[in-house]
Amino acid sequence: MNIKVIKNDFNLVFDEIKKNTPIIIFKKLVKTNECKKLVSICHNEFSYKLQRKTTPNKYFNFFSVDVLPSNVKSNRIFRTFELSNFFIDQFNFIKKIQNLQNKITKLKKNKKIYRKVQVIQYPCGGGFFDEHKHSRYPTNYGLILTLTEKNKDFKKGVTNFKINKKKIDIENFGVSIGDLILFRYDLPHSVSQCDPDNDLKFDKKGRWTLVFPVYHQKF
Repeated sequence: MNIKVIKNDFNLVFDEIKKNTPIIIFKKLVKTNECKKLVSICHNEFSYKLQRKTTPNKYFNFFSVDVLPSNVKSNRIFRTFELSNFFIDQFNFIKKIQNLQNKITKLKKNKKIYRKVQVIQYPCGGGFFDEHKHSRYPTNYGLILTLTEKNKDFKKGVTNFKINKKKIDIENFGVSIGDLILFRYDLPHSVSQCDPDNDLKFDKKGRWTLVFPVYHQKF
């Protein structure tokens, strides 16, 4: 089976990972109010005075607005917020997901990792991310927590995956706010345009997700 939907039991997640199931959907991991709180803090603390900030502050290690940037492999329109440890410490569910990640990350011998916790907003008016893929390890399984709700915060826009060159639309599996998506990290994936008939606007609307990329340290 290419996709497995799970409720309530993390042990079942590990069972599916052992089976190398390409996509696993864990339903209702996080409460709606916690997802909305995370989105609100990101939006309210963001500064439009700078398009890109690399000096850490209380809330973010880094943030940026990408609107069709040059010199990238995959076109995109989105906002990125890399969360600080102070920010992360306010949400127990982030620690819970990181504990899960610790158990599924695959390390190379004598290699160390660093990881990020990032909120990504695909704004109404055409936010998207062209198809791309990653090396499978050390991440092993990518993690995407859905922070907003279709038909309330946005109407169109979905994460698509390809398995054996066949496109998989996870919206067909009822993915909604608070659901965690685990996907084999070497699967090609993309995010289709969010409400492309609207004017582009970086407000609180749109499609928001929380992701947990992992990298090998180079030094």
